[in-house]
Amino acid sequence: MATTIGLPVLKIAFEAAAQQAANRSKKGYVALFVRDSSAQGVHLLSSTALIPAGLGEGNKKIVEQAFQGTDRGGPSLVILVVIAPGTEDTTALEGGLKAIEQYSIDYLAGPTDLTDEESAKLVEWVKAQRAAYRTVKLVKPWKTAGSDDMGIIELDETGLTDAEGKVTAAAYCPRLAGVLAGIPMGMSATYAPLTELTAVTPRTAEEQAQAIQNGKLILLHDGLKAKIARAVNSLTTIPQNGKEDWCKIKVVEGMDLITYYLRTTIEDSYLGRYPNTYDNKQLLVTAITDYFRYLEGAGVLAAGESYARVDYDRQLQWLSSQGVDTSSMTEQQVLEYQTGSWVFLKCGGRLVDAMEDFELTFNNL
Repeated sequence: MATTIGLPVLKIAFEAAAQQAANRSKKGYVALFVRDSSAQGVHLLSSTALIPAGLGEGNKKIVEQAFQGTDRGGPSLVILVVIAPGTEDTTALEGGLKAIEQYSIDYLAGPTDLTDEESAKLVEWVKAQRAAYRTVKLVKPWKTAGSDDMGIIELDETGLTDAEGKVTAAAYCPRLAGVLAGIPMGMSATYAPLTELTAVTPRTAEEQAQAIQNGKLILLHDGLKAKIARAVNSLTTIPQNGKEDWCKIKVVEGMDLITYYLRTTIEDSYLGRYPNTYDNKQLLVTAITDYFRYLEGAGVLAAGESYARVDYDRQLQWLSSQGVDTSSMTEQQVLEYQTGSWVFLKCGGRLVDAMEDFELTFNNL
């Protein structure tokens, strides 16, 4: 008889994961690279009070700006990676990337004097991490051709200035990464104010729309303050079975949040621990369903639209690949058939977007 001892622990683990997901959706984690001759290594900072004392003043300011966030919130953790000065090659950067692979990161920004070679390494690393279902997203300057990837956010600005003068796009990416990490799940970064900027790249409404369509994150100034025009990533080619809203940072953040907690909770609390029986599959389905219900209540997923179930189609395909004759089987028999070490589940839901587009009609009575 298949044992289910310990499965209540799985339920508790998913409840904890749901709570963590809700909390993480309020304040995320950002990783920053700076070059400095002192304090080299990885530093986990939960506040500016923990900034390494030996760090240069310019680098301290970068960290402080990352923590600043916006009036919508700031990051709860800054993973500061201090690498050796010099831009002769990408060795120092690659060493830093290797050192942070063990951490969960929401947004990443390179050094403020990022080279093209380092930028390419960051893109390569982030794509590899995301292919392994690690949900880091890169904030980098836009170059002559966009990355066309929902994990890469590209700032296209040449006219940024603050009280101290001109600011390059590369120098502003750490600040922007901190802004994005601090946006709560129920909000988007669209129109998030960046009050320290006195000017941004001037664009007409048509030019703004075209830039956004091309996967560029741009800023605008409304005469009173600078703000993010539309919170988009660099994705412009929608993949097969993809959706148009995958170009929105908020939507991808929600997808990543759920992917991360589903993967880690199953790996840590289920994988290898239980016999692969239909009953145990259904207990996992129930735990995931309860997890989704929690996220619905937290406003992460649309209420009443989430689901999880054993995937009949994939079960059928697997049985056929193993030479099993399914012609006389009922659907329930297919679902209950032993599938070796494989667990085929199908789950989904609708992520809740933020209010960004409005149409108001006023009737003069």
